Amino acid sequence: MFRDMRLAPRAAELFEVAARSCRSAAQAGSRERVKEVKRRQARCVRIAAKTVRSTLREVYTSSPYIEKLHPFYRELCRLSFDLNEYKVCLARLRSAERIVSRIAAESLRELKGVETAKDAIRVRRSFFGRLGSLLESLEDCLIMLRQAQLSMLKLPEINPDLAAVIIAGAPNVGKSSLLRALTRAKPEVQPYPFTTRNIILGVMEHGVYRVQLVDTPGLLDSPLEDKSRIEQQAVLALRYLGDAAIFVADPTETCGFTLDFQRRVYEQVTGIFPEGSVIVAVNKLDIAQEEHLHRFEMVFPGVEYLPISAEKRINLDKLADLLTEILKKSGKESKMLTS
Repeated sequence: MFRDMRLAPRAAELFEVAARSCRSAAQAGSRERVKEVKRRQARCVRIAAKTVRSTLREVYTSSPYIEKLHPFYRELCRLSFDLNEYKVCLARLRSAERIVSRIAAESLRELKGVETAKDAIRVRRSFFGRLGSLLESLEDCLIMLRQAQLSMLKLPEINPDLAAVIIAGAPNVGKSSLLRALTRAKPEVQPYPFTTRNIILGVMEHGVYRVQLVDTPGLLDSPLEDKSRIEQQAVLALRYLGDAAIFVADPTETCGFTLDFQRRVYEQVTGIFPEGSVIVAVNKLDIAQEEHLHRFEMVFPGVEYLPISAEKRINLDKLADLLTEILKKSGKESKMLTS
């Protein structure tokens, strides 16, 4: 999504590229006729102007329009940089491209009227002076855009057109094991902005359907109030990505976290995702005793759940059936059919 961006150069860097591109064209021999000198200077102006225009155009056309981004990416961009400044700077580059064309046209007209080689060289130098001033005025925007582009390149690569399900739950309840059990290919690990955490991506194939599964270790495994403000906002951005969620619970508490703590995490998850879109999967059925499930039902009164074992693959087909059914009911069937 962001890999094809042309990174914004510094103003001095772009000026140097433009000057170097026509250096040979600008050289004039002492015995050259005025006509030949004028031709060389005009060629220099054209080459330099074309170099700058094409670079500016590549930067602003390859940088994404914020309004066209998926809400998940739009929210992460909002947290990363000033969206209004980003839009203004893209507009300034577009305007600067037109100004370069105008400066070049004026210089070329002036070159036609000069009668000496000295004046021809003066016109070319004047063009570069104006070009340098223009690029210098863009320096702050070029720096800002490059920083914004680098921020976007750090965002996780998730296909927004394919249905996505967030796997949540306290640490060590078996989220990663569940993701590996439901997906065939090796899960992909990607950094998540504003945190020291990674998210883990995999694709579940169930009949004709394909669903992205997103494990979020360190993000949706503890209450929001335990996180910094920026981490809270980064976590909340997940609501734009997930079409549904699987909350994984450990009734045995061998994960190291009590059911009361897990209940707090569950309340956070249900507060982020729409009603009816969160599946509760009670894991470790292979080692859980009857009293463990009874205790779970006491702490999670009235909560419907599916007992599973990610380790022994117990009831995973039922979980996949339930997941695809929920996505279909919420109108997401077409997103599961995306290749």
